[in-house]
Amino acid sequence: MRLSDLLAREDLRLTLVTGADELDREVRRAYPTDLPDPRRYLRTGDLVLTSGVWYARPSDCERFADALWAADVAGLVIGLIVLGELPRELVEACERRRLPLLLAAPDQAFGAISEVVTAEGFAAEQRRAERVRAQTLLDVLGRIPPGEVSAHLRLLGADPGLPTAAMAVTLTGGPELDLPELLHEGLSRKGRHLVVGGTPGEAIVLVNGRASRKSLADELRGLVADRRGTSIAAGISEMAASVSQLGEALETARRGMESARTGLGPVSIMSVADIDSFDLLLAALPSSVRRSFREHLLGPVEEYDARHGSELLRTLDIFLETCGSWQRTADELYVHVNTLRYRMQRIEELTGRRMSSMRDRTDLYLALRSGQAARDDPAT
Repeated sequence: MRLSDLLAREDLRLTLVTGADELDREVRRAYPTDLPDPRRYLRTGDLVLTSGVWYARPSDCERFADALWAADVAGLVIGLIVLGELPRELVEACERRRLPLLLAAPDQAFGAISEVVTAEGFAAEQRRAERVRAQTLLDVLGRIPPGEVSAHLRLLGADPGLPTAAMAVTLTGGPELDLPELLHEGLSRKGRHLVVGGTPGEAIVLVNGRASRKSLADELRGLVADRRGTSIAAGISEMAASVSQLGEALETARRGMESARTGLGPVSIMSVADIDSFDLLLAALPSSVRRSFREHLLGPVEEYDARHGSELLRTLDIFLETCGSWQRTADELYVHVNTLRYRMQRIEELTGRRMSSMRDRTDLYLALRSGQAARDDPAT
């Protein structure tokens, strides 16, 4: 919980006095004290609650504020039942130390503030524990039987019988933030359960229940629209009707995220429905399939090049990129056309494909590009 969250709660009725630039500080504990120098009892991230009994003269404000600054507390909340009015010296002491100072409402008990902080701390700890359990599932998804996947989902509060979409989201620009936490808060809806894992800069989410690819894309755009300067790339799978499809859905989402990295705008989203080129089509295939396809067609050519120090693979690439132009290919390779014809004949013998066949040329071209896609895939 952050100071900004506390200020936003209407039931707490807190008023910010100073420290507007420090409201992203995390509050870990509420600690009431009226000791003149409580530093030995304070921890980093404490929200100090005081009625000001320690105040007798202006110099006391420096001592008290210095103790809080030394302990690296999140902020100070002061009530005025005892003091009657806020000492100007305390405000100035907090300003000099960039220590956020909040004023409690006259009839607001510190106990209510402590309860909110404690409850939020417990909830945050529960979310951290759930994220660990979620990550355990995400790490083995696609490698364990459907029955085990269903058991994991039930332990996480999800319903294996409901459709589930996979999302992979990475932060591509803007300030650092906890992306899994942001998505957990921003995508929670009635009728769905989220399984969230990943790292602060890259999140994996299983959306179990009421959702669609389009609705999730719209929700992601809405989340980022509220955070100026933040940009993300995301891949979203279609809804998987069975837990046996979740491993493939997750892999599809991850490949979509990698393809989306090159997109424009604050939110770049890629899914199977967005495929409109062979590059995206190849990227949507599992890396093992791309690698097997390339090795089957071009493996003999690569082995020949390795044994003889030849350039058959480069020759084939240039030949196909120049739309089969013999002269342009020869010129780019600085060889005679007859040399080029010999090389292409050798490639035909090694691959069993003919350059006179458009179908065979297409197969070879996709095999070449499959190798490129596999190298670009961080999972390979």
